[in-house]
Amino acid sequence: MFFEKTIAYVYAKAVFSLATEQNNIIYWKTLLELFSKVSQNFVIKSLCYRLLSSQQIFEIFINICECYEKLDFFSKNFVRIVSENNRVLLFPVILEQFNSLNDIYMNVIAVKVISATKLHIAQIQKISTCMTNYLSKMVKIECSICPNIIGGIIIRIEDVVIDGSVKGRILRLRDVLQF
Repeated sequence: MFFEKTIAYVYAKAVFSLATEQNNIIYWKTLLELFSKVSQNFVIKSLCYRLLSSQQIFEIFINICECYEKLDFFSKNFVRIVSENNRVLLFPVILEQFNSLNDIYMNVIAVKVISATKLHIAQIQKISTCMTNYLSKMVKIECSICPNIIGGIIIRIEDVVIDGSVKGRILRLRDVLQF
């Protein structure tokens, strides 16, 4: 998976550079979403594992995509390069890397909030406001529920974990009492 992300990053970086240069990030994001969906189709996956040439895969892929969206020279050329290198199945990872680059460009950071119960909208907004002030970036909140934490919340920001859960407090208390 790490190898795939490394390769996909190169493609995503190239497309993102082109998208920012042409000032059409939304267009490229839409295209990459389309390419990602098409590449995950069972028929396309099976064609990629068959003994078809990269040119044949490219033509089939473009024909399918053009049913949904008109493709320009740059997008066709991008698909050609990806298919020539037998990387068509990497489109979902390329999209993921593109979105990461876009978040960096837009000064947005993903914050994962884990709670024991479903949070109310007001609570999510308060967490979002606090994290925006703390990080000096726009925040994209992703909520999930984990009943094992008993109560409170755990906040994950990239590599940083802020554990405000009851379970975390109990474990820290246990460690202190053990000497």
